[in-house]
Order: sequence, then C-alpha cells, then structure tokens
Amino acid sequence: MIFLMLIDTDEERSRFEQLYYQYRHLLFYCAKSILKNDCDAEDAVQNALLYIAQHIDKFEAIEEREEKGLMIMIATQKALDFYRMRKRRSHLSLEQQSQSGCWEPSDPLNSIAGVEEGLPEILKEMPSKYRDVLLKRLCYGYEYAEIAKELKTTEANARKMLQRAREQFIRLYQERGHSA
Repeated sequence: MIFLMLIDTDEERSRFEQLYYQYRHLLFYCAKSILKNDCDAEDAVQNALLYIAQHIDKFEAIEEREEKGLMIMIATQKALDFYRMRKRRSHLSLEQQSQSGCWEPSDPLNSIAGVEEGLPEILKEMPSKYRDVLLKRLCYGYEYAEIAKELKTTEANARKMLQRAREQFIRLYQERGHSA
C-alpha cells in the first residue's frame, strides 16, 4: 500500500493496516451510499485512506468504541467532498474546465445550503446547528476557534457541540440498523 510510505513508524503502519483491513468495506459502503457509483466511491475511499494515513497519530488516542463512528464520518466527509466537486464540475463547460487547468471550486461556504441534497438521510435529519458544525469541521476543515467565532461562542462550547453532533450522528446511524 502506497499509504504506508506516508507513515513514519512501524507501530503507526501496523495501526493503519489494522484500520484498513477492519473498515475498508464499511468505508466503501458509506461512500457508495452517497455517490451511487463504484468508481467514484473507490476514489472517495482512497481520499479517506490518505486522510487517515496523514493523521494516523491521532488515532492512538481514540477509544475503540469511537473508532467506527470516526471512520464513518471520514468516509462520509470525503464522499461529500467528491460529490460537491462532481456537481460543480458538471456546471462548467469542458472549455472552462480546460482553461482553468486544475479546477478550483469557489468558497464552499457560499453553497452550504445547496449541498444538502447530496447528504445522506442521517445528516438531513440532524438539527441544522449540529449538521452545520459537522460540515464546518469535517468537510471544510474549520478549526474549533473558527467555528466558535462564527457561532459567537467559546471554543470549548464549539468542541462540545461537535461532540454532541457526532454522538447524534452515531445514534441515528445505529437506529437505521447499522452498528457503530
């Protein structure tokens, strides 16, 4: 696996392999449920695995019971990123795409409301404040301080909101008959 080249220690490589073999099918299932296409889902899973490899050191502090939920959220995030990119790209003509070389999307926050049609049903059912915190943190990479500033609250409160959002996402996921 090429991802192992990104990881420094043997311990972290072993941890990545464990996560890969344990969750690869789940990652693909999550991505395909959003993208409805095997090829796109595979690309989204590759992006998720790349993200995991780059942040493998953070997985050491995660409890085993939270691990599956985090893997689902990462796969969902990367699939949504891919969906948004595909949707935006479909609005550009081939000429516009080739002129710009590497296509750069506009500020994703300008279209946060328009993204909802591609969200999994679970995210659609969440209260908007929790869904928005999840999207800002996981999809758009906001730091806690940025989220807190936007919400006019403290960083600790922003962290707590994200924790509650994750818990609700996992609870809703489990209610659908999945195990997290």
